[in-house]
Amino acid sequence: MTTIARSAALFAASLSFAFASESSPSVTGLQMYSLQEDFDRDTPGTLDRLKAQGFTDIETSVFTKLPAEELRALLVARGMTCSSHHVRPEHLEKGMEKVIADAKALGAAQVVCPILPHKGELDREQVLKGAAAFNRYGFALKAAGLKFAYHNHALDFMAAGSTDKPEETFYDILVGATEPELVSFQLDVFWVAWGGARPTVVIEQNGPRLCSLHLKDLAKDATPDVRNPKSARSAMVRLAAGRVDIPGVIAAAKAKGVKHFIIEDESPEAARQLPESLKAVKIRL
Repeated sequence: MTTIARSAALFAASLSFAFASESSPSVTGLQMYSLQEDFDRDTPGTLDRLKAQGFTDIETSVFTKLPAEELRALLVARGMTCSSHHVRPEHLEKGMEKVIADAKALGAAQVVCPILPHKGELDREQVLKGAAAFNRYGFALKAAGLKFAYHNHALDFMAAGSTDKPEETFYDILVGATEPELVSFQLDVFWVAWGGARPTVVIEQNGPRLCSLHLKDLAKDATPDVRNPKSARSAMVRLAAGRVDIPGVIAAAKAKGVKHFIIEDESPEAARQLPESLKAVKIRL
């Protein structure tokens, strides 16, 4: 079988999973960034460990080094899937053909941009520029049979400074300026909380636009600094052990039809915490 034919076969085989029907069960995945050093050092061994713990789906990180076809082959050999592919905005802007080819080689039906490009202080103009770019990316990916989504960070939930809408956030502007048929949203509940908003409220307000959730928890005694995201790593705890209402978040998302829940843990204790976090999610799905 040729390389192209093999990629096409793998992609086709994955569609029944990635484009799950409304009646299909919820899926719990893992964002690879959680164990980035482990994946870089020993991808097969790390996948074996995750499979033994109960993970069967992964999401790539923007730092994933292994070629898409090689990673997909490792996953298929273990009965695992990659349903979502994280990509830097500059690659979406200047390398869309490769983005599409990699997503299809991975069997991922969804491409996610985890960064809202901006310089200096985030403002309305830059958010609207980002929204226009997201609409373009979504159009190109839809034409290729793929879906596009944006993954938020804490700055998105800062007040946008509107005089007539004082409670409007940059996230609100981004949602309103993107086309629903082209752009979905992957809600990271940790960064929602770090930005001062309530995840369950954001889910309630934007449910139809949400395609998946990133689940990670914030230590109860943490003091979030929105302008210092690097300080957040030490404030990440296992799921359902912190201040984020993980049961409420999952229930609210399920009520809105969300079926894809992705665990991410950027803390130094990620390897130890992940099995317990997976249990905390699965008992609520």
